Amino acid sequence: MSNSKNDFALVCESIGMQFGGLAAVSNFNLQVHQGALYGLIGPNGAGKTTVFNIVSGVLRPTAGSVRLFGVDTTGLGPDEIARRGIARTFQNIRLFRNLTVLENVLVGHHVRRKATLGEALLSLPRYRKEESDMMCNATGLLQDVGLDHVANYRASALPYGQQRRLEIARALATKPKVLLLDEPAAGMNPAETERLMQLILDVRDRFNLTIFLIEHEMKVVMNICERMTVLDHGQIIAEGTPSEIQSNEKVIKAYLGGGAIARH
Repeated sequence: MSNSKNDFALVCESIGMQFGGLAAVSNFNLQVHQGALYGLIGPNGAGKTTVFNIVSGVLRPTAGSVRLFGVDTTGLGPDEIARRGIARTFQNIRLFRNLTVLENVLVGHHVRRKATLGEALLSLPRYRKEESDMMCNATGLLQDVGLDHVANYRASALPYGQQRRLEIARALATKPKVLLLDEPAAGMNPAETERLMQLILDVRDRFNLTIFLIEHEMKVVMNICERMTVLDHGQIIAEGTPSEIQSNEKVIKAYLGGGAIARH
């Protein structure tokens, strides 16, 4: 595989993030190929979510740069990052709980709206067409994630696993090129986890996405990620394929306290 800069969807170069005197992330480097399914793992407090917050524009790094398809996005805000093609989900589900399932997905489309406030107030043709297109697209996304039958339910009424799927559908509504998934299997039972793994693979292929995920559930990362990076205390201690990570002594010692990484 070529290592041309054009091959990479996401590049982090020498990223550092300090909070006061604490270095949350130090010299973090990452290259994620277009179309890859890439994992970021490590113990609690390792700096994983800080990396996601930097990539998605929530935080501006104190050192280094982020590039999306070769374009420097360092320091851009979350709204501009979303328009550039990065969407994310969160470890703690952040749905609009009092809106319906369909309405939650429609919210995701607004980052791509072109109609002005005046066009909306006057219900002009461009606004009406966007409304129609958004509705069709949102309905299709709910079918893609298996939630079309609960489109009119309140989001708060969904079981936990379905809320996770809804969050993915809302992220997809922004039409991303890179999807960040922050612990998508958190709180799921084994059956839900199996369905989630298949959904992630299907979404990657159907929407031609690059997926970058944080996950504590080893069954997920070891079975669906092609490569992964391991963080410990804000520093990279390993990078490689699942089989390489499984046998890495630094990972076994730092991440698992001497236990084994299982691939089920």
